[in-house]
Amino acid sequence: MLKKYIAIFVLVILLSTFLHAEVRYLSEEEYKDLSKEETLKYWEDLENEMMMLQVRQANSYSQITENEQVIADLKDEIQMVQQEYDEIYNRIMANIGTVSHSDLVAFEQKLNEIKNRLDYYDQLPNSELYKSNQEIKNFIAEYESLKSDNLAKAPQFQNDFTEIDNRIEMLQENMYPYGEYYEDDYTVVKGDYLVKISGYEHIYNDPAKWGIIYRANRDQIKDPDLIYPGQVFKIPRGMPTTWKVYKGECLWTISSYPEIYNDPFQWPKIYRANTDQIKDPDLIYPNQILRIPRD
Repeated sequence: MLKKYIAIFVLVILLSTFLHAEVRYLSEEEYKDLSKEETLKYWEDLENEMMMLQVRQANSYSQITENEQVIADLKDEIQMVQQEYDEIYNRIMANIGTVSHSDLVAFEQKLNEIKNRLDYYDQLPNSELYKSNQEIKNFIAEYESLKSDNLAKAPQFQNDFTEIDNRIEMLQENMYPYGEYYEDDYTVVKGDYLVKISGYEHIYNDPAKWGIIYRANRDQIKDPDLIYPGQVFKIPRGMPTTWKVYKGECLWTISSYPEIYNDPFQWPKIYRANTDQIKDPDLIYPNQILRIPRD
């Protein structure tokens, strides 16, 4: 029994060696120069190479069979999904009403024009976007009107709308630092706290910006962890061009606020714009009204 196992082990080792052997094929002239022993060895090498190729061929055939089954299964699944897609598509188009091919082409052209307009705005620096803010607002209003068109429900346009929505959101964010400053109101309801309010989509859609609300309402928020239902908070929009100094603030701190520059190293801008009332940049006082440059 032991001899049998040894023989199998040796066979496995030899087969492994054969499968990994590399044969250098000889030219006819080289072959003629071989001795009898070298010819025999070359023949054995070729035989081993053929065995290896046969094994690889068998494995390939096996994989082909497996892959053919996978492909067949995927084709069936694609067909089922396609049927479901076609049913939903036809149902949606039936709700839209009679639509010609030319109508769809014309609507697609309008979407492409919007994308081209966005390409143009993408090339503008933020300062230029600010100067064009009314033009951009009109452009966005036109796009929102287009979204209300019945054809906007067509399934083939949904990816286009998703792309455009994302790009317009980014465009508005790029305009934000240079936008005209104004304030909305928000009335606190039970269960609210600053982080939660800041995270609301119609506020900042970002819980981390709760400090903006706190700083704009420090006259009635003594502790940012304590707010009460019924309080009416100012919600800053855009970037202020002036700043009322509060106790404990310095130019570095003010410059770091996201509603100012979001960068403490920009504090010299504030200093240079207020040299008439700041003699020492390390000395500013509560209730000073500082100018905040936006150019």
